[in-house]
Amino acid sequence: MIGVLGGLVWLAMLVLGIGPYYVEGPTLTPSATVTRTMRPATSTSSGPTITLTPTLTMTPTKTATATPTATPELRPFILGGEPETMSSEMIPQQPLDCDWLVIAGQVLDLGDAPVTGLTLHLYGELGGFTIDRFVLSGTALAYGESGYQFALENLVVDSRDSLFIQLVDTYGLPLSHAYAVQTYEDCNKNLILINFKQVR
Repeated sequence: MIGVLGGLVWLAMLVLGIGPYYVEGPTLTPSATVTRTMRPATSTSSGPTITLTPTLTMTPTKTATATPTATPELRPFILGGEPETMSSEMIPQQPLDCDWLVIAGQVLDLGDAPVTGLTLHLYGELGGFTIDRFVLSGTALAYGESGYQFALENLVVDSRDSLFIQLVDTYGLPLSHAYAVQTYEDCNKNLILINFKQVR
């Protein structure tokens, strides 16, 4: 009986792991962590080639156009030819010496007949002096029936675009454009003949 009982105790101890039959469970030891560095795989195959074609964009530019300029209004009278120069000693009836600058001429209508009673205006600057004078056509018969004359003493000098002559009516309204009078410091050119001719 004792033997049977001892056998049962032994068997229980063996099954339950008690006493000298205790078996220690497995011990978990932390393992080292292995870190892998993932590198992208290098592909040996080449992908499709993209070719960029430059695009030329044309921007239209404005073409300069000629701006029409105003045409000077046509006046009833214009210069009757180019001015002529000579010595003032050539003036018939009343010759003047070299000390005088003489600007003279006549006024003609559409049929080249003399026109009297119109006003000639001489103005500007000459030799440092301001000039502003008026005479009537028909008052200097030495140049014709409609002759006129401006006589300026001690002003025989060279000038350009500083002295002007214009034909006007009795109210001062222009009958011609103003024309520049070129003068000369020359006794053989101190008489300047300027005629006016009607064109309409």
